[in-house]
Amino acid sequence: MLNSFSNAGLFLIQSIFDLYIFILLLRIILQWVNTDSYNPLFILIAKLTNPPLRPICRLIPSLHGIDFAAIILLLGLEMLKIAFLVFIQINASPHLLGLMVLAFAELLNQLINIFFYAVIALTILSWISPLAQGPLIEILVRISEPLIKPIRNILPSVSGLDFSPLILIICLKLLTMLLVQPLAQIGASLVLGH
Repeated sequence: MLNSFSNAGLFLIQSIFDLYIFILLLRIILQWVNTDSYNPLFILIAKLTNPPLRPICRLIPSLHGIDFAAIILLLGLEMLKIAFLVFIQINASPHLLGLMVLAFAELLNQLINIFFYAVIALTILSWISPLAQGPLIEILVRISEPLIKPIRNILPSVSGLDFSPLILIICLKLLTMLLVQPLAQIGASLVLGH
């Protein structure tokens, strides 16, 4: 019974961290793709992420449109989450280098997943309602288009069918298998000091 409560507690803590990290990562992506600042979803994301970012922004300004304060907060939260989970599960302090590598791998995985699911959602929506518009569609287009456009330039549509989203999905999954998974394994072994 006690084990069930501790598992539920770990799940809840990890879920809260993951949700906020997802929102913060989405903010960084939406800033990168120059999303309309009046988009209701962007306004919501900004309201949720501004409180912890304001003091950090005073110390670390943005440079060339890159929000370094948000990136540092993102990395710090991911490292804190991993450290907390490792400490709770095996009652040991994780190594800093391992924390950094594993946190980077986790964030890279989440970044790839955001692009992956944005492309899938946009593709499905284009089949169901090709003329649909709205704040969510705008965000999905802004997230997907910078990655799809170069593929579309190399591989034009064939008989009106655009295969660039499929190619991008395959490339994103390959990137996960070839880069993120090995990096996460290295980070996990370094966290435990093996």
